[in-house]
Amino acid sequence: MKFNTQYSIIFFLFLCLCLTFCRKNNQNIIMLVESKKPVYTCGGETSNRYYTSILKYFLDRNGKAYIWDQVKLDHIDVYDNSGKFLFDFGRKGQGPDEFQALTCVAVDREGNIWINDGNHKSLKIFFKDGKFMKEILLPDEIKPLYMQKMVFNTEDVLYILCSSNKGEIFIFKYDTKDFKSILIYNKKRRMKVSFVYFIPDFALDEEGNVYITDSFEYKVYKYSKEGALIKTFENKKAKKEAIDKKDFNIFDNNMKIIRYPGYREILNQLKGQSRYFPVIFGINIDQGLMYVWTSRRNGAMYIIDVYDLNFCKVGTACYFNLIRENLAQILNGKLYIPSIENYDPRVTDYLGKLGLSNAPEQLNVYMISKEIMSR
Repeated sequence: MKFNTQYSIIFFLFLCLCLTFCRKNNQNIIMLVESKKPVYTCGGETSNRYYTSILKYFLDRNGKAYIWDQVKLDHIDVYDNSGKFLFDFGRKGQGPDEFQALTCVAVDREGNIWINDGNHKSLKIFFKDGKFMKEILLPDEIKPLYMQKMVFNTEDVLYILCSSNKGEIFIFKYDTKDFKSILIYNKKRRMKVSFVYFIPDFALDEEGNVYITDSFEYKVYKYSKEGALIKTFENKKAKKEAIDKKDFNIFDNNMKIIRYPGYREILNQLKGQSRYFPVIFGINIDQGLMYVWTSRRNGAMYIIDVYDLNFCKVGTACYFNLIRENLAQILNGKLYIPSIENYDPRVTDYLGKLGLSNAPEQLNVYMISKEIMSR
């Protein structure tokens, strides 16, 4: 009996030591990227392709980048996985191979390019060289909605994130062979006010499981590729942060920081959950790791919690992003993000959380920290 008691005490002390080490290890916030200098960029002087604002882009499985200007909205530029410009396709117009308002792009296993251009009714399909293939009608349940994101799994099933004009969120599983859709996720969101409207994010792992963030709470829902809920991960200790008038500080056309006109009216409209920032605003999955972008900050940068796919935390990192929309993608050990980085904490802090610190005129690509990748 004495031996068992001693053994229990030793085991308890050992367990406490391990937990203490883990807690200290998790508090060690490192830079998400190896260097502040990009490995390469898409756009700008290196390619002689110039953009006003990149807030939307798409990466295929091989790291090929599809970029379009959020202001001009007239064509798509394609770059290889070293930043070399390949070709562009499309133009502004209402023809079969033209765009009205580019919203979402996805690429299937054959390299065919699927596009929703904001008309709500159809998807346009192009061959991998940018030549027009055909146009298909969307199911009736998707037509009234606004597409926010499209991703193919490895079996060419398309997952589509949509929102309604009331702010409700939907994720559909869309079979591109029989053109039928199944609703796998639906949630009513906060009041929709355009300047502070937050959209949840989702990502797929190699097995086709779907990970969906809850913007209100620190929750990640894991669904099977068939649409069955496998697990809900929650961090109950995460704190919500209220939206404040300071968060409406933005750059004007002369790069002078001003307060967004009408901010008082917007703040008065925000009630309940709508008055708070999302606890999670983005998620990326790459090489067996899950990167959860939170609204917590380390100085001027946002904190990213890194987990394995069983939701065991492996580290904490930080980097820049846009809280209204996850601008980051992580693929093959690289971070892709529009050029919004600003290492002057005074500027970033004074702008608050609703504005961009830099104009996103090119897509920057960095190596993910070896310290994270080796865990």
